[in-house]
Amino acid sequence: MTEQPTHALDDVTMVAPDGIAVHPIALPGLLGLSLAEGRIPPGEYGVHFHRSLEQVAYVLAGALIAVMGDPATGAATEVHCAAGDAVSTPPAVSLSFRNPGPALARVLFICAPPYPADDSDTATLEAHHALSADELRAAIARQQTVRAAVDRQYAARSAELGALLTGAQS
Repeated sequence: MTEQPTHALDDVTMVAPDGIAVHPIALPGLLGLSLAEGRIPPGEYGVHFHRSLEQVAYVLAGALIAVMGDPATGAATEVHCAAGDAVSTPPAVSLSFRNPGPALARVLFICAPPYPADDSDTATLEAHHALSADELRAAIARQQTVRAAVDRQYAARSAELGALLTGAQS
């Protein structure tokens, strides 16, 4: 199987709920994660959290400040990132980005499970705060839904491999 390299889709721009423009990177056969390139102009971007997915933000160019809020206390921590630095956020940790400028920051976003096109995994917030019982319940429900979907995807993939094995043994 020969595969061609791929890159961020310049002609496809999606705006995430926090206001950051992202360009998906489509890789055929990728099941467990998604990739997108964020192009972040100088400025401050909205606070949000992901209900079920883990996200890695790897800075390709420029500088970025990631502000992460503890889901239990709301206490915020700033992480200053330059090109070559990465920051990860697990589910339920609130997150906002600030580009101190003057240059555009380019960031590779890696999400597992894959980021849904309908933004259903992301909740926007007015500010970093301890998550409420309702926000935590929504996160738990989303994680259960996503886990069931991922289990079905891997079961289908295992069945495909089993069919290959059966053919190889004949």
